Amino acid sequence: MRVVGADGCPAGWLAVAMPPGEPAAAEAHIVARAVDLLGLGALLAIDIPIGLMDRPEDGPRPPDRAGRVLLRAMNRDGLRGVGSRVFAAPSRVHLDAFHRDRDYAAFRRAHPPPRSLSKQTWFICAKIGELDQLCRAAPDAPVWESHPEIAFAHAAGRTLPPKKHPAGAAARRDLLATRGFDLDSLAEALPRGRKLWAADDLLDACILALTAERIASGRHVGLPSPTARDSLGLRRAIFY
Repeated sequence: MRVVGADGCPAGWLAVAMPPGEPAAAEAHIVARAVDLLGLGALLAIDIPIGLMDRPEDGPRPPDRAGRVLLRAMNRDGLRGVGSRVFAAPSRVHLDAFHRDRDYAAFRRAHPPPRSLSKQTWFICAKIGELDQLCRAAPDAPVWESHPEIAFAHAAGRTLPPKKHPAGAAARRDLLATRGFDLDSLAEALPRGRKLWAADDLLDACILALTAERIASGRHVGLPSPTARDSLGLRRAIFY
């Protein structure tokens, strides 16, 4: 049995698959479609919202609120803006608008704040919609939502500096190396090119592979607790 951690990347999805307890034996892959991730292992932890709210009027997702609270509570070093690392997920009404015309300006006019979406969220709506369709078609698929920032904070015992900052990147690399990942070998196994994947995509996939291992062994935690399901029966929680 192998477990998989996956993060979105420009080329599609960057996945790290490993036998539980054996990060040194991990393998890195890039696949174009989310459904292809299911063939890499028996359980998948992925950085994408799954259980969505139906309408903007329903308010923010409870897992997003709980994730922000956790990162703030674990912010031992007084870092700025750690709550913003968990963005507000779109509702299914938002996704319908995205797939209808792909026009962000028109979307903002139709859904002004506070019922709008950030441009960052808008740009990943295609991936959110892709995974939503996959989970709706196979609600019992072993796909679990996670979040790299929360997983790293749990593993480190504190919220880490931003991943784009040299200190944050180094802290993440050091943590994963102590867990047994050979990050250089994993990077060498991936296709070359900045437009295909970024260094932080690989780090995020590695920490989510450890999360998948925790889920497989029943040691995981869900945010919020107790966890819930959305109106379509999909798990609506961030697991770490």
